[in-house]
Amino acid sequence: MRTRLRILQLILFLLLQSTYAQVVLETVYVSKQKTAKVVPAVRYYYYPNLQAYYDTCTGQYLYTKDGEWITADFLPSNYRGYCLFNNNYVLIEGFTEDEPYTLINEHKKKYPANFSSKRRKDHAIAQN
Repeated sequence: MRTRLRILQLILFLLLQSTYAQVVLETVYVSKQKTAKVVPAVRYYYYPNLQAYYDTCTGQYLYTKDGEWITADFLPSNYRGYCLFNNNYVLIEGFTEDEPYTLINEHKKKYPANFSSKRRKDHAIAQN
């Protein structure tokens, strides 16, 4: 009788130990990950010839259509023929808000449109 009782206790002990080990393993591997928001040094490019902006954070263009500011992945077809890579743009430094077009009048005065196809150096605007 004692032998049967000892065997039963041993089996019960082993079952409880394996159940406890599974519970511990499930809780050990749960972790929380933290993400950091990366802010680029220059968030917007201003294209004086187009009077449009490019947002480096979202990868989208901001331009006007019928008096409203539009956000899109590509410029519309009526901007075709304009080369975005000929360095006719201005770096807007220090401005990280979501609506750069609030400064469009200032940018138009400071950087008038130049429809020359010649390459030129980019300029930087420091916002204080």
